[in-house]
Amino acid sequence: MSQEVDNPLIFLRADSEERPGDRPFVVIVRSREELSRWLHDCSPALQWIQVEGLLSDPDAWALAAQGAGDIPLDVVLSAPGSEFADLYRLVDVLAVRDVRVSMPATPRFLKAVRLGASLGLPVRLLPGQPSAEAVEELAEALTLYLHDPMVEAPIEFFHSALAWMRGAQTGSLWIIFEEDPAIFRHYHPNGQAGLPRATRPLAETASLHDFVTSHLARLINEGAECATCPWQPLCQGYFKLPDPSYSCHRVKQLFATLRAAADEIERDLAACEAQPT
Repeated sequence: MSQEVDNPLIFLRADSEERPGDRPFVVIVRSREELSRWLHDCSPALQWIQVEGLLSDPDAWALAAQGAGDIPLDVVLSAPGSEFADLYRLVDVLAVRDVRVSMPATPRFLKAVRLGASLGLPVRLLPGQPSAEAVEELAEALTLYLHDPMVEAPIEFFHSALAWMRGAQTGSLWIIFEEDPAIFRHYHPNGQAGLPRATRPLAETASLHDFVTSHLARLINEGAECATCPWQPLCQGYFKLPDPSYSCHRVKQLFATLRAAADEIERDLAACEAQPT
């Protein structure tokens, strides 16, 4: 979801001393007690709960499955290759509230993607700067998303990137991944705002609003491949962080596959419209 730049969505740890007031926020919980507390929060400013490290706790999910709830959950896996079987615990939760599963593109993450998709769970992939092996799994996940008739819930970032290629105003990958610091305000333990996958805080307010633009401009000035990349308007240098020398060759192949799928959809729609009624 998007917020106005002057009213960013704040991500706060449940044990943080800072309070969001009336500002829209996401709370990050890491214990069953924290989850229980925030499941009963009535603040209209709470957008969703980000749950970390609790997938192996069956009692936490029994708690989340009790009664209908308006507060969505984003369940973050840290090691999807070994945690995937625990996704079954979310089936009952999904029956009473919105649930999303987020996971890094670490080895064997595809197992979690396949099981999550088969259970009807929206999946969000967080590729960072994927290794060659991770890109191979991303390609398989993309094939699953595009061609498996059993996949009904979105698999991100593929879903939004495909929509962007068909003209939707999704914003860049920084927004799709909820990492643009002008819109999604993540905080480091020292209280300074930063990026969720970078250790360097963004101390100056100006850098928060202009980070993505400045980051891309710096890459282009330094001769990065972004200057001639056909996916620059969508990516805006996302895959060049933290290592600006990272080669995007394999990532570009993923985008080319999505572009081909978007073109095929357009041709099919045009053919349907051309048929006599």
